[in-house]
Amino acid sequence: MKKDIKPESYHKTVYDINYMKLVENGIRYAIFDVDCTLLPFDEINLTEENISLFEHIKDIGIKPALCSSGIKKRVKPVGEALGVNYMYSAKKPYVSFKEIQSLFNESFAPRNSIFIGDSLYLDMYLASRLHMNKIMVDMIIDGFNFKVYPNEIIQAVMFKKIRKYGVEYKKYYKGDIER
Repeated sequence: MKKDIKPESYHKTVYDINYMKLVENGIRYAIFDVDCTLLPFDEINLTEENISLFEHIKDIGIKPALCSSGIKKRVKPVGEALGVNYMYSAKKPYVSFKEIQSLFNESFAPRNSIFIGDSLYLDMYLASRLHMNKIMVDMIIDGFNFKVYPNEIIQAVMFKKIRKYGVEYKKYYKGDIER
């Protein structure tokens, strides 16, 4: 496992991120994973907290979008309710730069963007491949879900492999991108 998948910051939830500091440090675009990052797996019902977060992000000058491996019937209603562009059935971590850029329809650049997700091997690896900044959050797990369980096992193995780079499961930190 390469050191470059190490997230710049690691938080418990998307609500713990200092978005104002991201703006101060030049971040103008934020791409969010959906399943287990914003909502529990298979959930499409947004909370008031989800909606308020995205309103705040937009108000301070960050353009958010969604990139999910989830199917259209789950991702589309979330994207529409949040009023953001979205990509469903994404082949993470092999989404191309052009596919991510198409979410914004303007001059998107990796240096002024951030990918926020819950998976080292899908989200952080994708962001690393595209030279984007990365913030990791813990998986939102709402009870036992057979579809999520294999990902939890893979995640645990990967965390052990990158421990030597200063990343440990549930050991949260803020990187320079939020200082």
